[in-house]
Amino acid sequence: MSIAPKQQLMTRPSVRVTFFRAINGLLLAALVAACASSQPAASDVRQRAQARWDAVLAGDYDSAYGLYSPGYRSSHSRVDFAIEQRMRRVRWSSAEVQESSCEADVCTVVTRIGYQVGGAVPGLSQWQSEKDVKERWLRTGGQWWYLPEE
Repeated sequence: MSIAPKQQLMTRPSVRVTFFRAINGLLLAALVAACASSQPAASDVRQRAQARWDAVLAGDYDSAYGLYSPGYRSSHSRVDFAIEQRMRRVRWSSAEVQESSCEADVCTVVTRIGYQVGGAVPGLSQWQSEKDVKERWLRTGGQWWYLPEE
């Protein structure tokens, strides 16, 4: 029976080290896959968010309403939605999606909106400004839907 030289024993990775390297490799691959899969989700939700704002700006309330979540649409009629939009004192003048961050089936989209309010400040007939708004979007049935705060 021969005994391996001491130097050979020191350079051979143990079973434990090999196991941890394999686990680390799998975790890294899973992390890369998760990051890659969230990019298309972020892109899809950005497109739908911009489409909703474009419809609102154009006064196309039917198209805008169609991008709201099924739960919202089940509790708010299309007619009531259009009336609510037309009755707002705030008039949206522009909207541009800035960023989105997603976790699984929920995304937060930040949109910079321009708006006008008539008679908001004494002495001014109209107030104009812009601000960033955060919106929540949910993926249901493979599609992204806007979920308004209520």
